[in-house]
Amino acid sequence: MEMDLKTAILWLMVIFIGLIPFVIAYYKMKKKGSKMLNHLKESAAQYGCTISQHEFCGNFILGIDEKKHFVFFFKQKNEETISKFVDLSEIQSCQVIKKSRNVKNDRGSFTVIERIDLAFSPLNKSKSDTRFELYEEEDNMQLSDELELAERWTKRINEKLKSI
Repeated sequence: MEMDLKTAILWLMVIFIGLIPFVIAYYKMKKKGSKMLNHLKESAAQYGCTISQHEFCGNFILGIDEKKHFVFFFKQKNEETISKFVDLSEIQSCQVIKKSRNVKNDRGSFTVIERIDLAFSPLNKSKSDTRFELYEEEDNMQLSDELELAERWTKRINEKLKSI
């Protein structure tokens, strides 16, 4: 009986110690997300905007002020912070720009995504596109949900553009 109790306690300690890194990672991610959201809100406040919807992915956050029709972007890239915005009243369309390359190996060929941007085409053709870099292969070795997020936001923004 005493051995079973010792074994149970030992297993509980092993499980607890095994969970600690995950709990720490979770709280670091929450803190990082909160910090990015604060940066995004501060950026929006500079233009008299309020973030009504936002979404995180890896090292960036997108947000929109649906009343004033602004989209905001904040990214932490190594030691550099990137903060951009677009006024949707000056935008014709939004699209996902995906740069990829084909790679061949002994098992066949496959496509590797090198970069994903959210590109905003202005109504004024003399102005250039505004791009939000969501993914860059050199910075992020692993692609997560950037493509799906880009497609979701492109659809959301283009629907918004129809109502402006």
